[in-house]
Amino acid sequence: MPRKRKEETQNLGKSGRKTKIPKITVDDSGLKYITYAQKLKRKKDQSEKEKEEEKIPSHDCCEVDAANTLLGLKPRALPFTINVARPSYTISSNLTLQLHGYTMGIPRKSLYKSATKCVIDMLSDMQISTMTSPFNRRVTAMDWHPTNPDVVVVGSKGGDVFWWDTSNIEKQKFHQGKGSGGNIQAVKFWPLDECKVVSAGLDGTVSLHDLNGKLSFVLADTMNFYDFWYCSVDVHAGRKFVSAGDNVGKLQFLSYEGKKTFEFRLHKNKITHCEFSPMEEWMLCTASTDQTVQIWDVRMIKDRNSSMCTLKHEKPVNSAHFSRTNGCRLLTTDQCNQVRVYLAPEWHLEKTILHPHRFFQHITPIKATWHPLLDLAVIGRYPDPNFAGYHENELRTIDIIDVDSEKVVARLHDPSAPGLVCVNKFNPAGDTLLSGMGVNLLLWRKKEEAAKIQESFMSKLSGRGLDRSSNQGQSRTGRSGQSLRANDKLKKQTETSENKQTKTKLKVKTTKENQKKK
Repeated sequence: MPRKRKEETQNLGKSGRKTKIPKITVDDSGLKYITYAQKLKRKKDQSEKEKEEEKIPSHDCCEVDAANTLLGLKPRALPFTINVARPSYTISSNLTLQLHGYTMGIPRKSLYKSATKCVIDMLSDMQISTMTSPFNRRVTAMDWHPTNPDVVVVGSKGGDVFWWDTSNIEKQKFHQGKGSGGNIQAVKFWPLDECKVVSAGLDGTVSLHDLNGKLSFVLADTMNFYDFWYCSVDVHAGRKFVSAGDNVGKLQFLSYEGKKTFEFRLHKNKITHCEFSPMEEWMLCTASTDQTVQIWDVRMIKDRNSSMCTLKHEKPVNSAHFSRTNGCRLLTTDQCNQVRVYLAPEWHLEKTILHPHRFFQHITPIKATWHPLLDLAVIGRYPDPNFAGYHENELRTIDIIDVDSEKVVARLHDPSAPGLVCVNKFNPAGDTLLSGMGVNLLLWRKKEEAAKIQESFMSKLSGRGLDRSSNQGQSRTGRSGQSLRANDKLKKQTETSENKQTKTKLKVKTTKENQKKK
């Protein structure tokens, strides 16, 4: 049995009182033993320490049961973080840009500058390769297929939907719309079938169109399109649901079968744009004419106060797009002369770029979009006499802006297409730009590719003799399209003049014969 020995030392403190050192158990060999109470205390401290290590810091707004979350998404455990690393990109088979790390001893900064210069040179060398006029009303929305860089879908003010394979001019599909009142506000590809598209329209419906000729399926209907209609739509391919915003500020979540899983008025006015982040599946942004852009976590969304952050603007906002490179920037376009860039993760205002693109009710709202390879913004210019730097006969160009330097690095313009270009979007490969100018679609490519397409088109035209009388889905290449149209008009004029001359000759003959008979 170990014998116990009291080791007590008396010390005087500042107050003059005596303090005692706790008792320790020691055996005959001089080894120290811990008492049972000390063992319990140490065990308790160790268990609390393990709990603290296992405990993950949670966000204040995330204390929600998994059963109450939307769409089966797990509640957020960590405060939201976004990876800001740049991935590698491919422009074409001839040019591959690795924009991260070091390549063959070249530092990242100089490599990125050289890559930027290559892309800008490619963009400034673009020209119109194909011009087509499939609609009788102006172009309002477009979307490139996310995996097929040659396929695009376009919507019009008359509700028409035009599906186009740009690699083959003759490969087109057309869905006839309702005409007046069928304005398509937004259009997106359906993830399960590239021949199906979902649209939000002025007719008060969110519809799934099958461009193979089958009937459209209505996912949502306001039942009162005079007062309520849909203005924006986006599809979440990972979680298989659709988000749609209407003209009074309500946001809805719909399943692929059309079942409504969420609805609440998150904005005071029209939701002009809604978009899911390409990097974070739970992140959603909405833009509105109430002069705000809001960032949401779809797992925690409940009401207007549940937004992660609100980005206030001076004017109503037309659009808000996540950057296609890494999703860490947000590009917003207002209805006056500002293009703003916000940076993650706090979404603070990084840049404010002044650019003339004012709003007018009889044109499609101008929206800035991203280039898929670099953080370049593309937007149509609407010259404004009240804007600084305005000069007479200013061209209505397509401006490509470097958001880092806030400078216009390239301007696209063709004398054969002098109109106002409101809708612009690059394909996922970044080597083709589709623009909407009134009822016309302009396809921009590199000069070499455009020349090849024009040669092939002219050879087909001379060899087979295309039917020039059909206007629906007719394709024209560069200025040759305008010459075809002019030739058609001249032919009609000559035919009408010849018909008039023959009619007058017949009348003269009949009158002479009648006089002879008398």
